[in-house]
Amino acid sequence: MAEKNEAVLTAENEKKLEKNQKNNFPKWDSEKKNLLVKILIVVGLVLCIFGIMDKIFEHTVFNFFKNLTMPYLEKTYEESKKMFLTLSLLKGTTDIIEGSTVNVSMIVGMEIEIGDIVQPIYDMINILWKVSLASVIILKLETIYYEIFKVKLATILTFISLITIFPYTIYKNKVTKIFKKISKYSFFILLYIYIVLPSAIFINSTISRYFEKEYKEPAIVELNQDLGRLNKVKDEMLSLDQSKSIFNIPGQIDSAKGKIDNFTKEINTISKDLVEDAPVIIGILLLTSIVLPLLIAILLYVITKSVIFEKLSGVGKK
Repeated sequence: MAEKNEAVLTAENEKKLEKNQKNNFPKWDSEKKNLLVKILIVVGLVLCIFGIMDKIFEHTVFNFFKNLTMPYLEKTYEESKKMFLTLSLLKGTTDIIEGSTVNVSMIVGMEIEIGDIVQPIYDMINILWKVSLASVIILKLETIYYEIFKVKLATILTFISLITIFPYTIYKNKVTKIFKKISKYSFFILLYIYIVLPSAIFINSTISRYFEKEYKEPAIVELNQDLGRLNKVKDEMLSLDQSKSIFNIPGQIDSAKGKIDNFTKEINTISKDLVEDAPVIIGILLLTSIVLPLLIAILLYVITKSVIFEKLSGVGKK
């Protein structure tokens, strides 16, 4: 009987010992984690102070995203500049044609309202020109993005984030909680500038390549052809028929009428092309330069904010 009671007591003691060990493990694990976090923060601060963090960040995150996105940005920027130049020439040519009514009237003695003929295409070209200008400006800002946000800023944000979170690892009170919030905001800005926005540019570039290759590039080719045709009819329109004497007024009038007919036909052809191409070019420029980057950036912003301010806060509370 005594041996049986002793066995029961031994079993109970083992259970109590096991239970105490289990209760002590979380405390020990928590202490170890807290110590590890402190050590990592101190190491991070030392790396920031001595400039080593600059090199680490530059050769990892910064250069990775820069090499990933810059080729697309530079190529797209150059193509957008060419298209803007083409549209500027088209706009300039239509401006010249619109203002040439008086000269033609003086030469052939007729009131030819050329401005009315080119007005429809001028309005479309003007809209295209404005959208193209906005696209060039946005792409230029994107190409100098990595020049604006240097590696040094990333180190400063990292230092602020680490130095403000450190007191919270030692004491947890109202003051250290405020510092903790500052730390989270600094870390969020760091992530958003150097990871989220470059990721948005990369995702946008991947999607945009398809639309640009399939729709925008063929439309630009037709736009250049329209410029060539418009320059040709402009030169013909604003010159006298050398085969007829300047004093041969009836012959010059007949020649002018033929030029007007030919000019009207070409303008109609260009108008049809612009009606087809302008919405495509405007749509793709707005989509790839403004709408899509904004949507991707907002989506990544929401995800990043959720992770930092909700998930991490939840973990911290536990």
